[in-house]
Amino acid sequence: MKKILIINGSLGGSKGNTKIMIDECQPILRVNKCTIEVLHLKDFFSSGTDNKLEAIRKAMDQADGYIFTTGTYWDSWGSPLQRFLEMITEFEATDVLLYKPCAVLITMHSVGGKEVLSRLQGVLNTMGLLIPPMSGLVYALSTHLAIEAQSEFAADFWSKEDLQIVLHNLMTSVHKQNNFMAWPVDKKDPLRLWNK
Repeated sequence: MKKILIINGSLGGSKGNTKIMIDECQPILRVNKCTIEVLHLKDFFSSGTDNKLEAIRKAMDQADGYIFTTGTYWDSWGSPLQRFLEMITEFEATDVLLYKPCAVLITMHSVGGKEVLSRLQGVLNTMGLLIPPMSGLVYALSTHLAIEAQSEFAADFWSKEDLQIVLHNLMTSVHKQNNFMAWPVDKKDPLRLWNK
């Protein structure tokens, strides 16, 4: 049975918007018959764990794949995730990271989430992780509102339903297969006016 380590780098820790997205991932992952461990970095760093780096190494050694999650804070990821990335620099290009697939899930209140997604995927890939196709997603407040309002443009935003695709592609890579899925993008006229 494969193991997925979910790393929550948000400031909300085990109580924020990112945690809600993590909760929505878990049933999808269980259908894929994998075990799940969630590491809420904010809570972990404030805990009394003595050797934090060794605890992180142990959790990462046991993982077959990763999901990195964070909110968006001033066009960047959360400070708990930044601290984590700095700590795991010594794992770069080692068996802890090398060739292990990862997905990235970002929540965003206002703006900057796509930039955070792209930058974080770049950092993770540089450290040695494998980035499967269509394995990143930004879920924004604006998307949430557009979906609730049943806007005709809602289909062109990432939605919570797209978690199925992200996690499918992650698990496809974890199982070393190549039957990836693609987004159900809005195939209407991309030049149509929306800023009326």
